[in-house]
Amino acid sequence: MSDLVILKLGGSVITEKKTRFSFRADVMSRISREIARCWPTPLVIIHGGGSYGHPIASEYNISRGFKEQRQLEGFVKTIQAMRELNHLVTDTMINVGIGAVGMPASLIFVTNNGAIQTAHLDLIFSSLELGVIPVTCGDAVFDRTRRFTILSGDSIAVYLAKALKARRLVFAVDVDGVYEYDRVTGERRLLETLDYRHHATLLYRDVGDVTGGMFEKVETAFEAHRAGIEVAMVNGLVDGRVESAVKGEKVDGTRLVG
Repeated sequence: MSDLVILKLGGSVITEKKTRFSFRADVMSRISREIARCWPTPLVIIHGGGSYGHPIASEYNISRGFKEQRQLEGFVKTIQAMRELNHLVTDTMINVGIGAVGMPASLIFVTNNGAIQTAHLDLIFSSLELGVIPVTCGDAVFDRTRRFTILSGDSIAVYLAKALKARRLVFAVDVDGVYEYDRVTGERRLLETLDYRHHATLLYRDVGDVTGGMFEKVETAFEAHRAGIEVAMVNGLVDGRVESAVKGEKVDGTRLVG
């Protein structure tokens, strides 16, 4: 497991977030071929909700927990939508010859006030022992305090990276990495490296979603970095960058340092 890589595929990479239930089959096929070329590197893949999970979760305020009866409809619809997307991602990988098994997070994790408290990792361990890639996702999950909530794919990726003692954690996003914006001119500059002190001073321009946007992504990613795991953020919409990042090669993007 010392060579294990955790790959988080952003929902904005594998779906068109402005159109509900729009799976980017061409993008996922290309990423799957890149993943296939990374063999025999052991991999765990997590994907975001994109236009499948986020709109429903937002409409019903699932992340806040159980407040009113109508939210139960949103809870089960979010789970159903994420299972559909998880199936599409896994099916695409299988179609290019990758042994992959879909494992929705709602069946693996239970949270307490939004933080993972229980994780049934036997399925993930068994998959890795067989050389099969487990594929899980951000999801609506049961919560011991809130009754239910949203567990982001980013949180799952960091949790698994630490629990499985991964060597590397790669975030595939829909931009080249983390940008620094000039507060006067608005001009932006890609940061090849980023330490936590610099991160805390940055002006993040993304609007965000039910899981917090780029600021929360980077904030969460630093948990893995502090545990001694290599963390990189690359553009999953650009050919070859996911493959290079998984292999640990030099690639355009942002690496966490410090």
